[in-house]
Amino acid sequence: MTPNPVFDAWTLVFLVAAVQGYFITAVLLLWKRGRPAANRLLALLLFLFALTMSEYVLYWSQSISRFPHLAHVSTQLPFLFGPILLLYLRTIYEQQKPNISDWGHLVPFLLALVAFAPWYGLPAGEKSLVLLGERPFPVPVWLARSVLWLRILHLFGYAFWCFRYIRRQPGVGATPRWANLLSACFAGFVLAYTSYFILVRFPFFNSAWDYHISAVMTVFIYLIAYAGYAQPAVFDGFDWTEPAAPVKYKHSGLTVDASRSLLKQLVDMMNSEQLYRDPALNLDALANRLSASKHHVSQVINEHLGSSFFDYVNQLRIDEAKRLIAETKRRDLHIIEAAYKVGFNNKVSFNAAFKKATGMTPTEYRKHHGQSDDPGAQPGGAG
Repeated sequence: MTPNPVFDAWTLVFLVAAVQGYFITAVLLLWKRGRPAANRLLALLLFLFALTMSEYVLYWSQSISRFPHLAHVSTQLPFLFGPILLLYLRTIYEQQKPNISDWGHLVPFLLALVAFAPWYGLPAGEKSLVLLGERPFPVPVWLARSVLWLRILHLFGYAFWCFRYIRRQPGVGATPRWANLLSACFAGFVLAYTSYFILVRFPFFNSAWDYHISAVMTVFIYLIAYAGYAQPAVFDGFDWTEPAAPVKYKHSGLTVDASRSLLKQLVDMMNSEQLYRDPALNLDALANRLSASKHHVSQVINEHLGSSFFDYVNQLRIDEAKRLIAETKRRDLHIIEAAYKVGFNNKVSFNAAFKKATGMTPTEYRKHHGQSDDPGAQPGGAG
């Protein structure tokens, strides 16, 4: 007999969270700010989360047997969370849309679907009997558990991969804090997700903990959504707590003449003082040097140079590095010295940014564009 639906305060909270997830998904798909490809990836992540919450609500309200085809529909979705977040980061930093090779990220998810095919292939009536405990689950216990632990390892693997990817990206303004916050939220989600499957095996576990763990997962997912909302502002030089700052451009009151004058001051100061060499340079510091509003400085960079604060500073650093590498002999300047000199704080991010901009590693660039040198004088630690 199918039980009647039962809703409590927690169930209603998660129902609202699921509905909000679907709403934010629609907003992100229609959003004009930022990069459309990145917004679509974030929307997909929110949609999958909302779908997961919807299934949880059906279980908690004892309604899942009424909608048997929705049972376990979200079980393998965690195989997609990490790849989506990694592709989102890559789209933001490299402005590169997902390509054919990225389909390889789907392999674990597809294999998990094959493992659970006996369940997904059942008709609705038989699924209902399984959910009511009148039939055994068609997937062997050992296989279901294996897939579960592979799912958890997969989540941890992508959490590590995201942190590692961020370390390879140039740091400008608040972008490192923003990216690390995003990855930390995902890591928090992974820990909360894993904790359930560990704690449920102990006798002291009670059903209320299920709600609490899901609440933590919900918080982390919505923090990821907020980080995505704040991203355009962060890369324009603002803090992640100022997500609406660039919207104020249209109401800034900056005249055309004042804008051109500020642009000239900015370019002259960057050329003469090379402020981009400071690894800690941010929009506030630059605006203070120019005696201007940070909104106006960001607006000038955005509208006149067609760039974000992040891209502008990073390009100046790469241009300077190219000049230093080409004009200085190997024995006089190590690659890592050039990296630190132009404002990068580690060799890994410098090499990655340099190759993205030039198509060559710093060492390859020096070989093709630099001055000749004694082969024996090549210093260790070249990029």
